[in-house]
Amino acid sequence: MNSNATYLQTLRTDNAFFNASFLLMALAMLLLPFTTWFMWPIGVLLMTLWVCQWNWREKWENFKANDGIPYGIFLLGICLIPLLGFINSENMPAAWSTLEAYIWFLFAPLIFLTTSTKIWKRQHFDVLLSLFVIGAAADLVCLFLFGIYRTAKTGNPNFMFSDKFCFNNHHTYTALYFTFAYLLIFERLLNRQHEMTKKRTIGLYLLGFFFAIGVLCVYSRAGILIILFMHTLWCLYAVYRKRSRWKYLLPLTLFVFGLFTIMIKTSPVNRFAAYSIHYNQNSDDKQTDRRWFIWKAAWDGVVGSMPWGVGTGDGNDVVTENYYKSGHYDEVNCNAHNQLLFVLLTNGILGLVITLLYFITPLCTGIKHRDLMLVSLFLLLFSNCLFECMFERRAGSYFFAVIIPLLMMRANVRKHENSLEQ
Repeated sequence: MNSNATYLQTLRTDNAFFNASFLLMALAMLLLPFTTWFMWPIGVLLMTLWVCQWNWREKWENFKANDGIPYGIFLLGICLIPLLGFINSENMPAAWSTLEAYIWFLFAPLIFLTTSTKIWKRQHFDVLLSLFVIGAAADLVCLFLFGIYRTAKTGNPNFMFSDKFCFNNHHTYTALYFTFAYLLIFERLLNRQHEMTKKRTIGLYLLGFFFAIGVLCVYSRAGILIILFMHTLWCLYAVYRKRSRWKYLLPLTLFVFGLFTIMIKTSPVNRFAAYSIHYNQNSDDKQTDRRWFIWKAAWDGVVGSMPWGVGTGDGNDVVTENYYKSGHYDEVNCNAHNQLLFVLLTNGILGLVITLLYFITPLCTGIKHRDLMLVSLFLLLFSNCLFECMFERRAGSYFFAVIIPLLMMRANVRKHENSLEQ
């Protein structure tokens, strides 16, 4: 018994737990853009290692030092949403599925924010974020190869665009991954181009261009608008930091906007074109997007369930029922297509408040540490949540649950290392 205790103490002293956890986190970052199948077992293994460390007092001190109070509380608080709504839920299978999707909102803050900044190094975050970019690039290569194969086999160019192109994931989430990878490359070029060789610099520019083309082929309308906005924001920030950069960033921006415009105009799948569809058999009204009717159906459910909501697993059922009651006859299993509206429907005012606090966490931390990537992450989160229930799919919940505390920890480590250098 004593020998085992001594051995475990040696592991803790040598940071063996951290090294093992880091390898698991590296695997998670590599696979996350490709598939979410392995995120649940990886999370369980990480939490097992976290518990085995057993240094609770040190964890609490690290949690406080890493903005765990107040920001980390909001990160953990998002887990209360499905747990509270689980009590009055009638659709238990859907409720359990939601709980599984939210599990990384519990895992990630505990794993990242309870680790000392003395253990983390900037290189750790460089490796993790680089692995995410590699995973996203591998995913995009597979999408292109499979799209080219199916196009050549069928003669249908639609396999290179939109839903047919994204055979392994919803196109909105795929666009989110590619946009984030694009911003990571932009950040690396902006901050470290002077440290890189000419070949590596050119390679990163080409990789960024590859992701931009990927977002176009994914053809999420929100994704295209978001990447154009984020590109412009980062260009303005780059010029603000060094005014001479406008000489090459302006032509680059004009090229990007021109490329997107040409591809949208020439694409066989133009989701930006104006069109009219009948969705109501009892009305001559025409609309261009089903979301308007779905949002109304969700809002009708909100009005009838205030202030506590209908329950974690019952949101989609209520939206679908109200959608058909209003006379729409197209067959669809509705979700609210708006995270804030969906949380208000399922978990009421309390759920909405906790979600809004979660939203502002990366914004506050980003402003505090002057970290544009964290501010950009808030913009990615908020803008995507206006059009999709990002937390109700594992592709969205796992991404934000992991990336937000990861970037928060990176900002804290940078601050710690800068203070040591001074």
